[in-house]
Amino acid sequence: MSTRVTASARMSAACQQLLRERLNLALDATVELGSLNTMLETETFSLHALREIITAEPVSMALGALAPDRFDHACELLANAEPAADSGALTSSAQAGLADALATADAVIAAATRDITAEAFAEAGAELGYAVSVCRGDLATGIELRREHEILLLRVEDGGSVESDHAGLVDATCGDRQVELERAAARRGIALTRRDQDDHGTADGGKLIRAAAARRDPSLARATVLDAQQPRPSAPVRSRLASVGPDRERSRTRRVGGAA
Repeated sequence: MSTRVTASARMSAACQQLLRERLNLALDATVELGSLNTMLETETFSLHALREIITAEPVSMALGALAPDRFDHACELLANAEPAADSGALTSSAQAGLADALATADAVIAAATRDITAEAFAEAGAELGYAVSVCRGDLATGIELRREHEILLLRVEDGGSVESDHAGLVDATCGDRQVELERAAARRGIALTRRDQDDHGTADGGKLIRAAAARRDPSLARATVLDAQQPRPSAPVRSRLASVGPDRERSRTRRVGGAA
């Protein structure tokens, strides 16, 4: 029997601090950006209110660092707007520009969250004696773990969504291996929440491994990244990532703890 797990990552306080350090964010910047994003989606602001928003810290500093071009554009719109146009199209355009800057910043934060999550699982795999291969693409990071006949493939997407799949084991051992990996990742500050486990009962792997293997790429880590980049017309749109850039392959592969 083999196991496939889908879940969301929850970062410890230490990992959240690492995220802020990497992005050079103030302590409460992500909270402020999240609250502002919700307000812009549900409320209409005046020019005066929008100007107060873009000059207030830490929002202005965070947007200036994470989405400089979009933020500068929103600032220009507000700087050129006249009070008489307060209820007109220019106000709406300025609010839309600020929302666009927030979406871009949110995408940067989500990608950094993905990186920290993937690093924790790669290090956890190395600790447990797996040979680890990592491939980072624009939309996802693939992690391939191999030990004897066992294969464990993970795909981490922006924001910390995690999917893992086992192959090569013929009994319930894979469940124990999955728990070991999750505990090792938790020791590094990444815990899985909203966890859904499927014991698919085949040593050939579940959906994630089969889709990667179908690409006939020698690297399953790279194959699952490429699979993530394919259009998914039936999947719901995630507004968090509305401003992620064009789908370009710029993946790279590295080895941790031995050759796969």
